[in-house]
Amino acid sequence: MMKVLVPVLCVLVLLGACDSGEKASGTTTEGEHTELIFSHFFPANHIQETELVQGFIDEIEEATEGRVTFTSYPGGQLADPDGHYEAAATGVADAGFSVHSYTPGQFPLSSVMELPFMSGSGTEGSETLWALYEEFPEVQDEYSDTVPLWLSTSEPGYIFTVDEPVESPEDLQGMIIRSPSPEVNQWLEMMGATPVSMPMGDTYQALEQGVVDGTVGPPHTLVDYGLQELVDYVTVGNFYMTTFFAVMNQEAWDSIGEQDQEAIEKITGENTANVAGTIIDDRAEEAMIAAEEAGAEMIELDDEQLDEWEEEVQPVIDNWIERMEEEGLPGEEVYDRALELGAE
Repeated sequence: MMKVLVPVLCVLVLLGACDSGEKASGTTTEGEHTELIFSHFFPANHIQETELVQGFIDEIEEATEGRVTFTSYPGGQLADPDGHYEAAATGVADAGFSVHSYTPGQFPLSSVMELPFMSGSGTEGSETLWALYEEFPEVQDEYSDTVPLWLSTSEPGYIFTVDEPVESPEDLQGMIIRSPSPEVNQWLEMMGATPVSMPMGDTYQALEQGVVDGTVGPPHTLVDYGLQELVDYVTVGNFYMTTFFAVMNQEAWDSIGEQDQEAIEKITGENTANVAGTIIDDRAEEAMIAAEEAGAEMIELDDEQLDEWEEEVQPVIDNWIERMEEEGLPGEEVYDRALELGAE
């Protein structure tokens, strides 16, 4: 017998039942078909949807022999970019996937990977972030009302600009730069730039219309959002990482039979974090090639220049640690451990 956790009708009528407080998931017993909704904001043609989410869905269906299936709703159909955690936690969707920094302050320790010069690749960063989750109860507390499926990071973020190149921190003086997170806001302001916070999906138009002079972002966004068409300069450096979460509604998880939960747990966590990082790293290589072919100039910083950048952004790291400690969180310990994990 099949039991559908969220009737498709609920979506077609703009989640009328769900908005009135009805949970997206129901209950099921061993051997029944559990159909789940996976919500995120990435466009339908984005690599996070086409490779990561769809690959995850396929793995779950195969591992459970078709007893557990997900249907993906990309492009923010069910929630705004900053609403996917809440959607999963409250049962509007059975699972949600988004970016931590879209809800500033909600995941304080997880934001450690958004600090400058934390990791050299998306694979390394993703493995580090998941390891921090497993090791620190304080990080686990940030997701206590959901079941995390995976945590991951982008590849290191670069600086993309139109018209004017950026080689030194001083070059940012007077520029208006799209910023992905509060941590990036801090060092942009310290260097005399004006940060503008906005989702990556809004960045193309902002660059095209001259609302911003550039953006800080991971290289894969160059092709996934078409930015290679507009960007003149790419300053290469480990300036930050975007961090991602994919979480599941607790009741939806509890409704899955024990056998299938065990099968799913072999896929989620570290395994999917590694897959997510690898996918994003491969995409970054493609994007850099595409940007060069489109005419962007690559600015490779030498060791002396990188030392200057690291010195200039150190106060941001110090402030992050101090703020965490003031909130009673192990900021120093988490930061130091993240560096250790990245060096292993």
